[in-house]
Amino acid sequence: MKRTLLTLFISCFTLISIAQSVRSIDRNEWLFSVGLNTVNSLGTRNPVEGIGDWGYRFPITFGFETKWFDVFSIEAVFSVNGVAANQRLDAAGPPKEDLTYVAIDTNLKYYFGEYIFPRTDWLDFYVAGGVGLFVFDDTNMSFNFGGGATLWLNRRKTIGFKPQAMAKFGLNSSKESYEYPNNHFQYSLMAVFVL
Repeated sequence: MKRTLLTLFISCFTLISIAQSVRSIDRNEWLFSVGLNTVNSLGTRNPVEGIGDWGYRFPITFGFETKWFDVFSIEAVFSVNGVAANQRLDAAGPPKEDLTYVAIDTNLKYYFGEYIFPRTDWLDFYVAGGVGLFVFDDTNMSFNFGGGATLWLNRRKTIGFKPQAMAKFGLNSSKESYEYPNNHFQYSLMAVFVL
């Protein structure tokens, strides 16, 4: 029974993947993205609470992405940000000094835009998940989950922009010594260029 279910699952997945047309980039093409990000580490489960208190010092992010299957791509992203001293931050309270946030993330992305808008080829929706390493007063690793969209600005799909939201779950968030490097949200808005 397990073999039958596994065979059925693999067959359905293969058929769905083959039926999906290429809407964003072709295999072996590379995307370069650069833009701004903000960090929401207020110790809340609400992803939009306290927008004025989100981190925005040095809000730079850039990344590279390549498609290795018709609907899947892999992305590496580097982000820098921070919060000022005495700014509202997490359950541990405001930091006594300025804190810098640095993150390196690797995410697997699944593009599903044509299922929502089959005739719109200038818009590509995706979900993403992966792992990351981040420093926010201390170092921690994270599991990432989120999504976004790529909006292409020209017909050849060589220039676009993408808004993206990620929930990052710190692996060692339960340790008392980890005051700030714990669960948080990161949002970004990036320009996209096909290399």
